[in-house]
Amino acid sequence: MAWKHANEQDFRRAISGHNLALVAFVDVGTGTPISIQKTPIDSLGSENSHPRKTGSQALESEWMSIAGSHTSLISFDCSTGSAVCDEFGIISYPALRFFDGHGQMKSYRGPRRASAIASFLKRAVRPAITTLDEENSTNFQSVDETVLIAHINSRDEHVVTAFETVSSQFQDRASFGLIDTTGASTIACYNNRDEQKFTMSDLTAVDALTKLVESCIAPLIGEFTRANEMKYLQSGKSLVLFFATSSGEREAFADEMRQVAKMYKEYLSFVTVDANEYGDFAVPLGLTPGVFPALAVQNPMYGQVFPYTSRAKISPETVGAFVMDIVQKKVKPWDGQSRPEEVVQAHDEL
Repeated sequence: MAWKHANEQDFRRAISGHNLALVAFVDVGTGTPISIQKTPIDSLGSENSHPRKTGSQALESEWMSIAGSHTSLISFDCSTGSAVCDEFGIISYPALRFFDGHGQMKSYRGPRRASAIASFLKRAVRPAITTLDEENSTNFQSVDETVLIAHINSRDEHVVTAFETVSSQFQDRASFGLIDTTGASTIACYNNRDEQKFTMSDLTAVDALTKLVESCIAPLIGEFTRANEMKYLQSGKSLVLFFATSSGEREAFADEMRQVAKMYKEYLSFVTVDANEYGDFAVPLGLTPGVFPALAVQNPMYGQVFPYTSRAKISPETVGAFVMDIVQKKVKPWDGQSRPEEVVQAHDEL
C-alpha cells in the first residue's frame, strides 16, 4: 500500500482542538546515510549493491498496515509542504510527532514497527500514570510490552515527583502504574517482550529512576539504526547483526534468538538491521550485497568482522555454534579484501 498523505488543511484539522494525532512527517526522496564501516573494503559489490530505501520508504509498509484502522494516524509529505514541516521543527525524515489534544507536541521515539505504533496509540488514550490497587495490578502488568508499576509511600514525595517525570518522558515507549503503599517505596519493571522482571528499592540517586526505565525498555535484541549506531559501537560489546528485508523476518529472528542473546548478553549485543534501508551495511561486513537474510559478527574494539558464510540456515543452534567458533578462534576475521563468494568457498573447503 502507498502513502496517503494529508494536505495542509486536513493536517491542521487533525491536530486541532482536542484531537489526538500521531503524525509521520516524511520525504520519500530523502535519506540520511550512516556508516557502520570499521574495516577496510574495496569496491566489493558496488555495482550490484542492494537498492537502499530511505527511512520514509522503510516506514511506509508498517504505517499503512495499520493506518486504515487508526484514524489518529496522519502522514504529511514535507517535499510538497516544506513550510509546514519547518514550522514544526522537522529537520530529518521520517519524524513521528504526537499531538496530545492539549496543544502539546511530543516526539515518538519508539520502534517503527506497526505493532509498537499500535501499542503506543492505545497507551496514548490512558493517563501517563494509571492509578492501581493490588487487585487490578496483576492484569496491568501485561497491558503493554513494557510496564513499570510503582509502590510508593506518600511520605516519599521526591519519588512521586521523579516517577511523574519519567512517566511523561517515556510514555511513548512504556506504560506506568502507581499503587499507594504504607511500606517501603519500590518500582517493578516488567519487560514482557523479553520475559524479564526486576525490582528497584534504592531510589535515592538522582538518576535512579531514569536508569531503571531505560534498562526496562531496552530490548534484549534491538534494532540497529542511525540514531543508536554509536551507542552500540561504543558499548564495549561485539555485535551480532542480522539483516532482513521484512519486519516479520526480523521479529522472528528476535523471538527465536532470545535465549541465545540472554546467554551471551554480557559480551554480545544482538541487533536486527532493516536491509531495505541499510542493506549497504552488509558490504563492509563481508556479506554478499543484496542477499538477505544474512548475519555477521563485528568487534568494534579491534575492528574485526566475521561474516556468517555457512550455507546452513540461520538458527539459534547455528548462530550459537558460530559464536563459539569465533571465541575459540576457529574462524578468522574477514581480511576486508576477499569477495564474499570467495569467503564462502574458503569456508566450504574447511
